[in-house]
Amino acid sequence: MISLMMFLVFASLTVNIAVGCYFFALAKSQIESRVFSLWAASCFIYSLGMAFNVTGLLSDIASLFYFVASFLLLDGFLLLNDSAIAARLKVMSRYALGVGTVAIVLAILFSRHHQAVASFAISTMFLLSSVSFSVQQGQTLHSVRRFFKALLLVHAIVMVCQSGLLAFGERVVIESTLHEITGVGIAAHVALCIITSVLLPFIVVLQQKEKWQNLANYDGLTGLYGRRAFIRQALEPLAQRDESPCTLMVIDVDHFKTINDKYGHPTGDRVLKVIATELRNEVEDTHIIGRLGGEEFAILVSNVSKLETFKLADVLRRKVEALEIAADNEIITVTISIGMTFSSNVEETWHTLFNRADTELYNAKARGRNQISPRLQVVA
Repeated sequence: MISLMMFLVFASLTVNIAVGCYFFALAKSQIESRVFSLWAASCFIYSLGMAFNVTGLLSDIASLFYFVASFLLLDGFLLLNDSAIAARLKVMSRYALGVGTVAIVLAILFSRHHQAVASFAISTMFLLSSVSFSVQQGQTLHSVRRFFKALLLVHAIVMVCQSGLLAFGERVVIESTLHEITGVGIAAHVALCIITSVLLPFIVVLQQKEKWQNLANYDGLTGLYGRRAFIRQALEPLAQRDESPCTLMVIDVDHFKTINDKYGHPTGDRVLKVIATELRNEVEDTHIIGRLGGEEFAILVSNVSKLETFKLADVLRRKVEALEIAADNEIITVTISIGMTFSSNVEETWHTLFNRADTELYNAKARGRNQISPRLQVVA
């Protein structure tokens, strides 16, 4: 048993140093450097605690090193997620770090069960790590994320069991059994460390790829499709050969330059965001909406009659007209002009449709803005 335990300790120490060096090299290569720096520090601090424990030098504080290492691991996970839930988890992790550190230090000073306290504190960090994978955004390696969530949850359960046995096990189990439980905990950590070193770089790299794709596809200000992505999405229904009707709306904010000149570009950006939100709320998911650039938006409506499409355009116009946007102790009101073109001819290209819709937009502005062109009668 002693030889097996020494083997596990040596394996844990070796793996953590190797993985720490690996993560440090990734950090130096500028691949999510802060994330890998935290994970490298986690491995090195754990190894330092393990060295103290094995040599008997400052062995009492080894558990504190393990706890800090688990916190750094969690902190790296949270950097991969910028959601509101992750922000709350980050606050909770700071609180858990403070409470856990105080509890472990007090246990070292006044109790012989400091290892049990540390194991419970570490289980809290692994539990929060598991939750952090539950709120990860995006679909990158969804099955891998679920696997990581389960792995971290199992590790948290192992640490809770280890904490209970270290605190109360002396009364109910023999010392050899306690060694076995400790060995299971070390083996679980080795497995976690190895799997982490293999899978996390893939998650990080693919998540970066997802971010770049989002930047390429979505407008950073409004969250709508950008020009290229909108055209790419619009080409799919246009290419269908079932001759289903489609309508392209090109929408422009009236006198937007005046808003920028009078209130400044930050206010102008806020106006665009509010308008984009209003448009998106009124457009069904089956339709495609994007920002073509500046103050110009576009909507591709499919499988809807001309009359219903015109009614939708009028709803959009009225909704925007009714907006009241606060700026510099004033209320800004805005209007939009909409140019539309209808087509069921699959031979028409994007450029043909856009040019016709753009011409209608010019006509709407020429008639005094806050208009829809061409003119159709709205059924009440």
